[in-house]
Amino acid sequence: MILARLSRAIREQNWFAVAIEFVIVIAGVVIGFQISAWNAERQADEARQATLDRLHDEAEQAVTYHADFVALHQRFNARRTEAIERLIANDWSDADREAMTEGITSIGILPASNPPRTVYDELVSTGQFAEIGSPELRNAISNYYSRLTFLQGQIDYMRTVSFDPVDWQRDDVTVTYEPGTARERRYELDFESLANDPDFIEGMLVGNNTQRALTNWTESTLRSAQEMCDAIAEVTERPCTPGEEAE
Repeated sequence: MILARLSRAIREQNWFAVAIEFVIVIAGVVIGFQISAWNAERQADEARQATLDRLHDEAEQAVTYHADFVALHQRFNARRTEAIERLIANDWSDADREAMTEGITSIGILPASNPPRTVYDELVSTGQFAEIGSPELRNAISNYYSRLTFLQGQIDYMRTVSFDPVDWQRDDVTVTYEPGTARERRYELDFESLANDPDFIEGMLVGNNTQRALTNWTESTLRSAQEMCDAIAEVTERPCTPGEEAE
């Protein structure tokens, strides 16, 4: 219809009408492009918000994951400290022998740190990380994953140099199969005999130092995870509410 009017105006040499028709055509094209751009931006905003919501959920899971490990390390550390003090004094009066066994045998536990990170890896691999939130938000996220990489690197290193600082192949340590337990094995220790072995006590001291360092690194990673979750919460306008921590 516009072309018909434009052709008629040109034949009639009605240049004012020609100009009006050109303005209408150009305005229509510009408006069409603008509407498409607005629609694309709206879809992109919705996609970014959906991604932030998923990242928020993942951050909450990360906080819970590290909090569980911190709680576990702290329990092991407390029991190991008491066990070491009793080993040095060779005093087992009123001792909770199950707790002391757990404290002693926790000396070589170095689990990998593998919290959920699917959304973050997806953002990095697709190049969308730079589009997420503000520089402050991205810094909080990057700081957490930097701490996580450091933590796992330290665990890998400790596994190569001091995975198990004491020798369990000894007459005063008995390991039996016990289904239904977390590790499906049960340690029975002759505490008095172990207390008379300086090499065993030295190994406990070395391993305890390693476990304490691991606890500190895990606590630092937990703080970074919480800071990341709080930063994301400011953008999503949802509270950062991690799950219940392990007792």
